[in-house]
Amino acid sequence: MRKAISILFMFIMVMVSACGAPAGGNAGGAQTSNTEQVKNEAGTTPPNGETSGMKNSTEKKTIVFSTYFSDDFFLEAKKRYEAKHPNITIDLQYIDQKGDNITEADSEKFKKTINAAMLSGKGPDLIQMDQLPSGDYVKKNLLANIGNMIDKDPSFKKEQYYSNVLDGIKVNGGIYGMPMGFFISGLMGNETVIEKSGVKIDDSNWNWEQFTDKAKEIAKKAGGNQFALGGVAPENMIKDLVNGQYATFVNLESKKANFDSAAFIKLLKDVKLMFDEKMIREDYGGIFYNEFINSPQTYIRELRNTDFLKKPYKSKFYSRPNASGQEAGGFFRTYKTIGINERSSVKHEAWDFVKFMLSDEMQDQAGSSGFSLNKATYKKVAQDVLKKGKVMSNQPEGATKGKEFDITQKDIDDLEKFITGLKYPVEFKPSKIEEILLKDSKAYFTGQKSPEEVAKLIQNRVTTVLNE
Repeated sequence: MRKAISILFMFIMVMVSACGAPAGGNAGGAQTSNTEQVKNEAGTTPPNGETSGMKNSTEKKTIVFSTYFSDDFFLEAKKRYEAKHPNITIDLQYIDQKGDNITEADSEKFKKTINAAMLSGKGPDLIQMDQLPSGDYVKKNLLANIGNMIDKDPSFKKEQYYSNVLDGIKVNGGIYGMPMGFFISGLMGNETVIEKSGVKIDDSNWNWEQFTDKAKEIAKKAGGNQFALGGVAPENMIKDLVNGQYATFVNLESKKANFDSAAFIKLLKDVKLMFDEKMIREDYGGIFYNEFINSPQTYIRELRNTDFLKKPYKSKFYSRPNASGQEAGGFFRTYKTIGINERSSVKHEAWDFVKFMLSDEMQDQAGSSGFSLNKATYKKVAQDVLKKGKVMSNQPEGATKGKEFDITQKDIDDLEKFITGLKYPVEFKPSKIEEILLKDSKAYFTGQKSPEEVAKLIQNRVTTVLNE
């Protein structure tokens, strides 16, 4: 069953992955000041920085929008937006019509091409950023600060969106990519074993040390060969923990790293201890395992699937533990994140199109993959599922094939608590810094280097990357 869940998750990740296309857009001109950027075609600045007045322009303009492969949501958005704005053409560009024939070589070639285009001051006006190194782009000032656009645009009502998610994706106070939706990252737990042990868990404010202590207590009282968390390698654990408190170790604005600090050395030691005690292991079968939830339907399926195993057990979804000293808050992964080229000459038309894709009208077309950033749309989806009262299993074979799972108001209420408690983003595609963490931390976990040596090595390599 775990293998099937893992395969399903990998499939979902592939289908939602996306990034920009290499063809150029309207970029390449000199950068303008904030005042110049909000001027309309008449040469005047709209009141309060408002950009929506540009919709009435008769000047023909084209917005080049690069995605990884063809996406029905973007195709429908193009169709509807162009119908409302006859002077605007959305030029959608992608590698493959369906995303079925893209090889790893295609992906690498594409990323190098789009990176070169952006660094040269060219590239598309809009880019889907999910698989691109957004941190590197922000560091090099290649992406527009959408947060500034939001602040200057009274037509964008921030209260209509999940502000905790918008706050979570800020980098140095700015927003450099607008997600169409998000996934919840958490832990699925074997509630049958946990209840049998009698151990009480409060996941609203726990860290990894407390998580390990609780798991040890559960394993001891429940009996059997129990361990805490399965399917995780130590280097991936380090990467995830750093991501959860990224600003502690990386300052993109000052281009400084803090990996030779006592805090990071302690993080390395804490992770190694978890694995040495075999409470966290790379094989599956633990009391908990990592899980991403991308819709109310997925939430119910993952909770109820285990009811139908040969040895059935109840499941419960828990918030991921925070790092030691980190404020309480849940973790999420953004979905279909759109960046605006800082050098685009149609920057504000591009922002208007992004706003349209976030509107009630378009978010209703977003499908079941990813929670909508738009509150009204998400609540409508949740109520529609609740009204049906049943969620059908999507397993093509096995014990859950053809099963229907009940959904209750409590399920929806619990899910809402997870959503409103989200705070920390988890990257989809490893950045250069994450790749350094994954590679170099292994030297400590395999006993080749001390934690201090590894911390110094990572510090030097990350500093080099930050100053490239």
